[in-house]
Amino acid sequence: MRNSRQVRILVLALFIVGCSPAFAPVDWKVHAAPDFGAGDVWLDQGMPAPHHISGYRGHVVLIDFWEFTCINCIRDFAILKRWYTKYRPYGFEVVGVHFGEFAIGFKVDNVRTAAQRFRLPWPIVADQNGEMWKAYAANGWPNRYLLNPQGEIVMKVEGERNNLEMETKIRELLAVAHPEVMNVSLDADEDGFKAECGTPTQETFLGELYGRSAVDDIAGHHTGDEADFLPPHSPPDGGVMLAGRWRIEHDGVTSEGHGASAEIRYHARSLYAVLDAPAGKKVRIDLFEDGSPLPKDNSGADVQFDSKGAYMEVDGAHMYYIVRSPNFSAHLLGLQSEGSGVILHSFSYGNNCQLEDRP
Repeated sequence: MRNSRQVRILVLALFIVGCSPAFAPVDWKVHAAPDFGAGDVWLDQGMPAPHHISGYRGHVVLIDFWEFTCINCIRDFAILKRWYTKYRPYGFEVVGVHFGEFAIGFKVDNVRTAAQRFRLPWPIVADQNGEMWKAYAANGWPNRYLLNPQGEIVMKVEGERNNLEMETKIRELLAVAHPEVMNVSLDADEDGFKAECGTPTQETFLGELYGRSAVDDIAGHHTGDEADFLPPHSPPDGGVMLAGRWRIEHDGVTSEGHGASAEIRYHARSLYAVLDAPAGKKVRIDLFEDGSPLPKDNSGADVQFDSKGAYMEVDGAHMYYIVRSPNFSAHLLGLQSEGSGVILHSFSYGNNCQLEDRP
């Protein structure tokens, strides 16, 4: 059972809109940046970083709200790393603020492991109580706030777009003290959401989070219910069908026996899943595409193969790379667990222009 603190966190999470692929306009309103929260946990690596906004006065600072299971954030890391490398010599800093989407996102060890896995070179703070999330009025991931040397927010960008506008503003702020920064090359202006990139299936949630469970055969079951599922039909696009014994969680579904399976119908170029397994265990998940073992030429980076076919080992809480197709296409993906305790939280997708997904 979750403790009361976890429940408060998950109630707060109901106001989150989830990973933000694009769409929000740039917010140019200038106002003082709120300080970091008293309940934050700093995951300092190397030299300690200032733990207050005032400690960054004189620097241009990008505050990046991220979440370790969000593919939009993961794709964004490569861009932030380029900016960090190019502009830090001129007084540019990045601070990553992690606020969880699922309960696994409020375990500090998970955040620390993710920061190391993604090789994030800047200071990371775990916003455990949502103090910064609320103070900055963040409502999705990624959310980026640019601060001038006076500690004021001068630009907010939600989602993955508007990178050229933000880099241009970074250079403008730095150039006041370092005009030579204008000799640094700008990144190419790329838009991963053009019509020709394709529009994939919408992010797919299981459990009752956001009140939009994609489990088509949930049949009135709610958080805490455990049941044997028998799918009445094949799922629609973006829908999930469960088979075997599962327990419904607030933010996912948990396998309760050998052979518990799930099917998701989708259209995309890539497919990712957020999963977790019992501590210290590896659970095999067999993978199928349109009723047959997932073929190698459609498999993602976390998929392995043996005499039985395609599978992956779920060994912790993170996002797993399952499908990378040669082209944008529609399929029925099946996952069958060989053990109990695997939690399936969500599926997300990538289009033809979002192939650089490993920072």
